[in-house]
Amino acid sequence: MVNIIPIFVILLSTLLISSHGNAVDSPLCGGRVFVENAIVIEAPVHKDCHWDIHTQEDRILVITALSGNLKEAQEFLTIHDGSGKDSPILIVEDQKIHERSRKDLPEAVYTTQSTASIRFKKAPTSNLQLKIQKAVDCPFNLGGDSQCGRVVDEVSCYCATFTQRNHGGQTTFCYSNNMKLLTLETYEKQQAIQAAWDELYIWTSLTDAQQEGTWIWESTNTNLYPGYANWCTGNPSDSGGDEDCTELNYVSAGCWNDFSCGNTLDAICQAIP
Repeated sequence: MVNIIPIFVILLSTLLISSHGNAVDSPLCGGRVFVENAIVIEAPVHKDCHWDIHTQEDRILVITALSGNLKEAQEFLTIHDGSGKDSPILIVEDQKIHERSRKDLPEAVYTTQSTASIRFKKAPTSNLQLKIQKAVDCPFNLGGDSQCGRVVDEVSCYCATFTQRNHGGQTTFCYSNNMKLLTLETYEKQQAIQAAWDELYIWTSLTDAQQEGTWIWESTNTNLYPGYANWCTGNPSDSGGDEDCTELNYVSAGCWNDFSCGNTLDAICQAIP
């Protein structure tokens, strides 16, 4: 974490910084900033600061408060959906909440496009830090028999579809909605998914169809090992010689079974920045 200047600081969040993060030289007040992953700005000690924020074109921005209260902060600043002079103002109370989103996520405003502007009308009376992250847009449904929400964090999106399809069909369904079939890289992520949906059997993107015994998360093209795994007892078994796909089995306390890809199950699609 590096201070650019002592009064007004832009820094890459140490919790979210990536190897692609970009250091930003900032003027005393305001400027144009590209968000590779996440940035944090501290409120100025004077008014009339204007920041233009942008990220990659197929992503949106989410703004939360690291210190202070985002609702109260609206007394001191405006957040605009876009960088144009007449861009609509985003307000915390106007943000729609997905029915399956976590209740403990911080107050946030989401843009509808890849740009935003933050304009400080006056200096806050207390310390205020705003975190601005790249996020994915999250639909409110993928049809009548589906549910969506920000069930893991404020930047990603997950949608469950309860129309049963085979593994290939669910993969195609997710892709057609700009998402991918579920991956479960950590225990914490699996617990969050299970807390949102307690369906009996869910397709994941884990498969060894390309090479027997070599398990790959197809959605991210990454190997399962070394990494988190939660096979049910006796699995993977390759019973019948054609169990090349993997289901999340809620009945057996959320462990995984290898299963024939031609069977039909529900699924969860994911979109991650």
